[in-house]
Amino acid sequence: MVIEWLKFKVPPEKWEQFILRDEEVWTAGLKKIPGFLGKEIWVDAVENEVVMLIRWETREKWKSVSQSTIEELDTQMGDLQIAIAESREYQVPHFLA
Repeated sequence: MVIEWLKFKVPPEKWEQFILRDEEVWTAGLKKIPGFLGKEIWVDAVENEVVMLIRWETREKWKSVSQSTIEELDTQMGDLQIAIAESREYQVPHFLA
């Protein structure tokens, strides 16, 4: 399993709208993609950050998501499309997955 870790700088007054729209757009879209295993969302009230942890079966399946799909989902975020402030990738050791 591989983890896609994303951090967004989101003003507190937009947290709820951003997270709900992300659920409607990105999470719903990712559920249609082979290899998507799930997603968690965390909020850091001190740093005004929303962190998303996305679990993928393999790195290959994650990276097979087409650029056109990414752009389409980004566009659907509308006025709540917020740039990724930081991203990371983690591997889950096979004996723990």
